[in-house]
Amino acid sequence: MKTVWTLAFIALASPTLAQNAAPAPAAPGRGAQAPLQIPSPRYETVSVGLQINAPAAKVWARVGKFCDIAEVEHYAEGCRYLSGDGGPGTVRSINHEVLVGGSKYSYTYAQAPRAGAPYNFYHGTLLVVPSSPNTSRLNHLVFLDTSMLDEAARKKTLADLEARLTRSVANMKTLAEGGRLAAGALADAPPADPAPFQNPAPRYVSVPMQIEVNAPVDVVWSRIGHFCDIGRIGPVGFPTCQIVEGADGEYGVVRTVGREVLVGRALDSYTYSQQMRASGFYALYHGTIEARYITPKTTTLYWTLTYDNSNQPDAAAIERDIANRRTRFMAMLQSVKSISEGAPIPDTEDAPLGSGNAP
Repeated sequence: MKTVWTLAFIALASPTLAQNAAPAPAAPGRGAQAPLQIPSPRYETVSVGLQINAPAAKVWARVGKFCDIAEVEHYAEGCRYLSGDGGPGTVRSINHEVLVGGSKYSYTYAQAPRAGAPYNFYHGTLLVVPSSPNTSRLNHLVFLDTSMLDEAARKKTLADLEARLTRSVANMKTLAEGGRLAAGALADAPPADPAPFQNPAPRYVSVPMQIEVNAPVDVVWSRIGHFCDIGRIGPVGFPTCQIVEGADGEYGVVRTVGREVLVGRALDSYTYSQQMRASGFYALYHGTIEARYITPKTTTLYWTLTYDNSNQPDAAAIERDIANRRTRFMAMLQSVKSISEGAPIPDTEDAPLGSGNAP
């Protein structure tokens, strides 16, 4: 078993499900922004992986559902969906964790912030990567901010996470290879913060978008797979995008667009979120981009948004919000398609549509 530790120190804050009782007028990423809740976070990851003697599709079918973790961890209380159907925006009963992104063989989840406490930006990613037709590698990673902990608490938190992920991945391997877990006492789920959630009544929406591209997957991913490639797709993108903290492709890297942070990644896919501010509505906004192989010469490009729209006043406002986002992101998907298929990169000098804050 290989345990991988990656530590990143980044000067910005964390995304959350932070929401106030009274809706704020500004949508996520627009208008004047309050200061970051945590100006100098200390982002760290704990990651455990194992080789599995089973193909990726079989592994994912056995342990890749959002509530499979209850069987894996042998949780006494089990797991149920509090809302959603297992796709993006689903909330599971274990710590009210929200599925905020995913790809063919991965999902990323987040924990909601609590009232009156700094948010630790807790995210986890479960991922299966094919190694051969009959083998694969399974990895479970947790990414969080430990800046609010003293050194003793930090070490204990990371050690506890490593122990839990080690047990979890070992049990997943057993199940995925057709075995049974040893009988024994049922375990308790990781203890949850007793404080109330900042938003007790979120309303998550998922906006899935896709486009077919007549180009190989590696060509498509080379056009959109870097964290600031959204600044290189013409005026429909964000020409002012710059990486301000961290290294491209690493957990915790930050870009200027929406002060977005990379919180999950998989093969030809990544998930990002926006940082939490000291005040105002926070929508637990996440986006996931994935380029998926179809044939040697064709690719499906996906872009899925997941966020809480409970700040919208009525059904008409909800529909307008979704339609506006879909229009903007489909324009970016179309630009990536055109460039991947050989068209020149559009000129960004004339009316750069995406040069402001993230939508």
